[in-house]
Amino acid sequence: MNYFFFSKESLFAFYLVSGIFKLIYPLLHIHGVPDITLLSAILLVFFMVKEAPEVLKNISINHAELIVIVLLFYGFMVLSLGYTTSESYCITKTVAFGTVILAFFFPILTKKFNINYFIYSFTIFTFIISIVFLNFYISYLNEDDIILLYMTNEEARELTVGYLAVAEFNGILVLYYFFSKRERPLFKWFLFLIAFGLLFISGGRGPLIFTLLILGGYMSYQLLLSLINFKIKKIVLPLLVVGLFSMALVSAIFIKTIDLKKNKSLKLIENSIERLITLKESEGGGDSAYSRILYTQFAIDKINKKPFLGYGIGSFGFEYTNIDDLDYPHNIFLEVWFELGIIPLILFLLLFYLVYQNILFTKSAWSLALYFYFLLNLLKSSSLIDIRIVTGFFALFILLKGKEIRNEGKYI
Repeated sequence: MNYFFFSKESLFAFYLVSGIFKLIYPLLHIHGVPDITLLSAILLVFFMVKEAPEVLKNISINHAELIVIVLLFYGFMVLSLGYTTSESYCITKTVAFGTVILAFFFPILTKKFNINYFIYSFTIFTFIISIVFLNFYISYLNEDDIILLYMTNEEARELTVGYLAVAEFNGILVLYYFFSKRERPLFKWFLFLIAFGLLFISGGRGPLIFTLLILGGYMSYQLLLSLINFKIKKIVLPLLVVGLFSMALVSAIFIKTIDLKKNKSLKLIENSIERLITLKESEGGGDSAYSRILYTQFAIDKINKKPFLGYGIGSFGFEYTNIDDLDYPHNIFLEVWFELGIIPLILFLLLFYLVYQNILFTKSAWSLALYFYFLLNLLKSSSLIDIRIVTGFFALFILLKGKEIRNEGKYI
């Protein structure tokens, strides 16, 4: 246990969150650092190449099917290079998708991957990232000269998008610690509250809303079962959590009524509340939400004209803006259909279905909660090259089924 931070699982956790670390380096005026995603990927490949031959000798049919589906999907992506309307970005996107594949393959093709070590490492990295990033983000929101004068336009842009990754990572931890049955109660609820607080002040509306939807749906279900079966003890936790969330909501409304601008330390809370209110008060849900509607309409119109082959990998940006650069419809399934066509879309949906089939509903409730959390997020954000956190956790869900057999049905 004392060595988990130096394990391959810890390296894998770092690899999954390395993108946000790269956003933080310039803010700390750390320059000339090698690409940490690439470096960690090389180390992971080293581990995998070393252990995969032995793992492949005894690989299950289930795991083999999933690997084949991913490779077929990537094969169609490579083939689309022959007809894509993107001239240069297509290469970048095809290569970058390799990081997504590595995230899926590594836990499956290495020996005795310890999921607990991974979760501990992921928790530590997420909290470090969140605290450092939000420290700069609050200064940016307050328009502090010390930040604005020394920040390039690129660094400012990264600040305005990095908050979403911080929110997504903390949403993962909120759901894991809420549903996990392995952790000590005091320990898990302490980490749950920290993660929920960081999720709320980050300003990421999607992750926050989706997290609350999943928690609310679960608590409503448990409350209904408790009332039907007259099991009073099971009602206590749902009512307690509902009460806490209600108190938080009332507090948020109260905070909104005071002049937050006089207290710069509350700027993150003000920003989060204002972004949530914008969904209701602004036409179309605000600029961010409305732009997603436009993306969706454009993608559907173009797909109707070319539904079978798509426009080729990396083509959405060029088709939408006439600029060969990163852009996407903010819906992962529309992106696959738009760029790669109907067959890769079917393969992609099949992958999601098979991962769902591997989830242990009763013994590992956190994996089911995270599955729907990822699905909801992918329906409103993220590009194909940004989903290694998703494929990494999907690989863990698959591993859990084998662990359940070895643990004779215990909670995992």
